[in-house]
Amino acid sequence: MPVHSADPLTDSVGPFNRLSASQANTWDDCPRLWWYQNKMRLKFPQTPPLFMGRAVEECVCRVLMESPGLVFSTAPTDVLSNGADKLLPLFDDELPSDFISWCESRVDAHWPAIRDEMHAAWSKDARKAGNWHDYSMEAYRDMCVTALRMHMGEVEECMNTISDQELNDWRNGNRQEIPAPDGREETGPHPIARKGDCHLVEAWEIARPWFVDPNAPPFSLNVIHPEHWFQGEYDLVYRHGGKIRIMDLKASRGGGDRSGNYVEQLRIYAMLWSITHSGEIPDALEVWYLGVNVRKSIEVPSAEEITSMENKLSDLWHEIKDSEITVDDCPTIPRPLRGYSEGGVKVEDPEDIRCSTCDWAGLCPNGSGDDDLPEGGQHQPPGDIKVYDLTAFGDLKPRINIFCEVFSATKIPDKAPNLTIEQDGGFAFVRIVAEESEGVLTYPENVEKGDTVRLIGVVPSTNWKGELQLKVDPHARIEKASEAEDGDIGLFDFQARWNVAGRVAYTTYKSGVGKNGKPWTRKGIVLLDNSGRIAVEGWDNSWPSVFNTLKQGDEIAVLNVSLDAWAVDVKANLEKGSTLHVLSRADEN
Repeated sequence: MPVHSADPLTDSVGPFNRLSASQANTWDDCPRLWWYQNKMRLKFPQTPPLFMGRAVEECVCRVLMESPGLVFSTAPTDVLSNGADKLLPLFDDELPSDFISWCESRVDAHWPAIRDEMHAAWSKDARKAGNWHDYSMEAYRDMCVTALRMHMGEVEECMNTISDQELNDWRNGNRQEIPAPDGREETGPHPIARKGDCHLVEAWEIARPWFVDPNAPPFSLNVIHPEHWFQGEYDLVYRHGGKIRIMDLKASRGGGDRSGNYVEQLRIYAMLWSITHSGEIPDALEVWYLGVNVRKSIEVPSAEEITSMENKLSDLWHEIKDSEITVDDCPTIPRPLRGYSEGGVKVEDPEDIRCSTCDWAGLCPNGSGDDDLPEGGQHQPPGDIKVYDLTAFGDLKPRINIFCEVFSATKIPDKAPNLTIEQDGGFAFVRIVAEESEGVLTYPENVEKGDTVRLIGVVPSTNWKGELQLKVDPHARIEKASEAEDGDIGLFDFQARWNVAGRVAYTTYKSGVGKNGKPWTRKGIVLLDNSGRIAVEGWDNSWPSVFNTLKQGDEIAVLNVSLDAWAVDVKANLEKGSTLHVLSRADEN
């Protein structure tokens, strides 16, 4: 089974606290790098190649879902929208004479929409970097074709080496417990099964690897360690011929230090397969470098190496995920850069150091930063007689608990209800923006007017009319209750404005067009202090001009902001009357 789900009855780790191969590699690259990106949740610059890599993988998977025996090369992209069972097998004279040409035609059918969706996603990302038009979209389209050429090598090998037993089992309708995504739901003999020797169109079906269905919800097809502390997601798993081979697609040329991480990632995936398949070890591991048409073989770890790897990763999880960890536990120990040329070929290691290209050099003591971060205190702006108390980020309270009565409950089919609550003559709207959290509803299904409820961990704010609203996100919930509990507060007893200070990690920028057709722009700053991180956001015209001069490592105070939150992220909103003050400049230290 390429998928191994969590057991909800025994999972005490939860989906947000598992270790991954990328986190393990980041820790090995530098513990302080892991701290910034995973504990402080700093987001490295989102360049076009990151999004184009996802586009290539999705395009390849959408073509792999289809069948040359069911789908014309000129078919629309939604040909499988009603399922493959609704399609009639093609006659022999309708089959493609060249499967590679068929693959290329299907890439050209899917690629434009996927490419444009990724461009839109990149354009909306507040942390985007680089210039989309500096990259050749044709080159990435060609990578899709290269991946499918590699797949056709598997198909042809399957056709030439398949056993009578495997062929007959497939023709009779026998399928893997978790089959490769192919749009089929019906059981029984496969509709394009033939007689005699294996036909190429049959080999396509039999050799089709398991991959992440692009229509599946994110993270729903992960492989989770039986003890729940680790998770991963394979790109391609070939299972024909009775062998297990795991392939990793890389929309790159394979040069540079990162190729070393790809090797470690695949070996970790071999461990994960073995642990979730009663000790079975994959027969082969490969990285497919689509930019240079190279299939690089990775040495499969032995049973002893798998045990050692599992123990090492388990220890790492206990060290950095299962306990409270501080910045002092994440020393600045970057490992040397590794040398690789195109195709992931090992070459002499470079003399450069990892810190010279690190995104967080302006924060780190190994760069131009230090660990002497702000932590609350006070600030008196020049010329102002008032002294402002600054709250450390860890002491901010964006969430509240309220015991109240449901004043109105409007039910909406297949959606969360619209609720208004009342307490001591005051009213507030309840905005349920997350209907579920870990598979459990965040509100009672049968909530009605007159019910008394507790709103737990809701985020108070005001809408554009100035009316109070209480947001229910994945970390909040509504429960029916007969009385208040300790910690519940009055509807208007929460602190509405706060003063904060921190060190600039980076600035953000988002823009778009509203429903009224008018363009909008929001800017933001991600700040660190000694207790955590916070993002400050506001409309473009709310920011003073000094915003445009801020750099990583500068320290600022932002006064009179309101708070918002989503899951574990806390955000401060620049409001009317908010002010920004530069406390120090990085280049002055």
